[in-house]
Amino acid sequence: MQHIIVGTAGHIDHGKTSLVRQLTGIDTDRLPEEKQRGISIDLGFAHWESDGCAFGLVDVPGHERFIKNMVAGVTGIDLCLLVIAADDGVMPQTREHLEIMDLLGVRAGLVVVTKTDLVSREYVDLVREEISELTLGTFLDGSPVVPVSCLNGTGIPELKLAIQQLARQMTWPSRDDLFRMPIDRVFSIAGHGTVVTGTVMRGTIHKGDVVDLWRIGCAEPAEVRIRGVQNHGLDHEESGSRQRTAINLAGIKLQDVQRGDELSSPGFTKPSRRMLVRLRVLKSAPISIKDRMPLQLHLATRETPVRLRVAGGRLAPGEIAYAELRLPEAVIAEYGQRFILRRRSPARTIAGGVILDPALEPRRRIKDLSAYGTLRDNPDELQRLSQFLAGCDVVDSSPLTAAWRCGIALDTYARRVQELLQRGELLKVTSSPTLLIHRDRFQTVMTAMLRRISQEIARRQPRRTIPVRDIRAACAEIAPPAVLEAAQSHLLQSGKLIRIGTNLGLSEGRAKLTKQQSATLANLLEAITQAGLAPPTAKELAVSLQQPPKQLQELLSLCVEDNVLCRIGEGLYLTAEALDEAQTRCCRLLEQAGNVTVSQLAGAWNVSRKYAIPLAEYFDACQVTARQGDLRQRGPKFVVPPPLTASVPTPGESA
Repeated sequence: MQHIIVGTAGHIDHGKTSLVRQLTGIDTDRLPEEKQRGISIDLGFAHWESDGCAFGLVDVPGHERFIKNMVAGVTGIDLCLLVIAADDGVMPQTREHLEIMDLLGVRAGLVVVTKTDLVSREYVDLVREEISELTLGTFLDGSPVVPVSCLNGTGIPELKLAIQQLARQMTWPSRDDLFRMPIDRVFSIAGHGTVVTGTVMRGTIHKGDVVDLWRIGCAEPAEVRIRGVQNHGLDHEESGSRQRTAINLAGIKLQDVQRGDELSSPGFTKPSRRMLVRLRVLKSAPISIKDRMPLQLHLATRETPVRLRVAGGRLAPGEIAYAELRLPEAVIAEYGQRFILRRRSPARTIAGGVILDPALEPRRRIKDLSAYGTLRDNPDELQRLSQFLAGCDVVDSSPLTAAWRCGIALDTYARRVQELLQRGELLKVTSSPTLLIHRDRFQTVMTAMLRRISQEIARRQPRRTIPVRDIRAACAEIAPPAVLEAAQSHLLQSGKLIRIGTNLGLSEGRAKLTKQQSATLANLLEAITQAGLAPPTAKELAVSLQQPPKQLQELLSLCVEDNVLCRIGEGLYLTAEALDEAQTRCCRLLEQAGNVTVSQLAGAWNVSRKYAIPLAEYFDACQVTARQGDLRQRGPKFVVPPPLTASVPTPGESA
């Protein structure tokens, strides 16, 4: 059976509730005040079945003071019955209700002229002309106009037939299994507990399911179990989209839930205080919308204050533009959802629109709203997904986020990801074959990484490189560790980064020295060069050059980074030439003797054990020698090099 939600709209006292009673036999005025005053204050609900269709009717109040109740009721309706009294004609709330329906994306309906028993046929014809002018250019343009009398039942059979014909002509988009239902009514039943009602916006709910309950003002959902499901007073095992549904919640007190709260599939949605929207200002709006103007947001069954960020600072009546909603409290929304904006005082509907991104990052600054809005408003699903993933650290293996933030159906998400991978828009992170990242995001990570490394080196001058662990710490907030590792590897392969031992630096980076530092560096190098294989230690250099040890150590580290010096031990540094000479003597001795002691090496180098032991351990690390007890023998990289070469072997280097 096809389920269809029908909503009424129209000015106060134009006969909406009487019309629903004629169609269904149900009086939707349930509150004592409504009975006493003869007007609808809150939402009313009724139903009838005919010709294979189950129609759920939502009767809304017509008084301007209860517009917020009206908006909560018409969220999720499929067909609109615009009710106009023949003796009154088009009135202010007639126009506002039609505008609200149009802004909320209702695309089908008809006009019902009530109270025809009070006027002549000629007067009804005049009202028809007024209706033609009212609906021109709206979704009701050219729709049937059905005159009825709720007093004597005239026209009611014809109205039912017109509704049925309209329902048969319409095509209903399929909905995936993700469930979502904004709550519009809460009550308690003795022996059962708390019951909430609403129109199921999407998906299916089953008895026994566990869902998220998002309550106003709560950052995290409450998990609740569905104790029972009803449609129109009858128990069912399940209920789905386009159905008025009552749900009995287990373990929830009546005071803990209210209109504006929502039920949804676990993990599907999250609350947000920033949203990107496509905004349309009504042509009839009495004022322009200005940047940061305080307004009231009506979203599903929720009403909350909001401020707008508008590109250009101002939107005139009739204009359409991209904007940002900023809220004092987080709300639940999803891609493609419609909303209404009303002025607070005097109260008036002035705009509405469509959610394009329900969860802008809290600290993200959008420089060009129009450009970003155009990207998110792309009707091409694949391009829209690509743009969304370009802003994600990695591609989520779950389809829930993409469904929530850019409207990608669950059953197409995996296929769309594979298409983007084949097109080269997604890349595999080499450290994890199942981890994907968008190429634009990967480029952004590498650019940010280079910038952060440059900043860290500038902060530590005079340095050309810094330890890898410090780089990881400095870049931790840029991307997850696996992505940072892949970016680092790519930057090394492309030559934008260089590795010196366990340090990394920019390939084009140069240390910046003051005149004093340059003079000290020259004196330092002269002292080490002249000493040959027995240079002064770092502490001795600091004393002789009258420099603070820390500043002198920075200059020594810089010389190592530039391959001018090589560190052979704690506080000991040799020039490239001296190190080559030491290696030559060592290898020649091994070639002659086979195995040698440290004392023999010290003799070949003409140095004391103070220098011989660090040199021997250095060549062990370079695999030029191999230690066997107290002896050294030829290592895997043993070779007799030509004298005085400029190469400096580094521990850990590959052959």
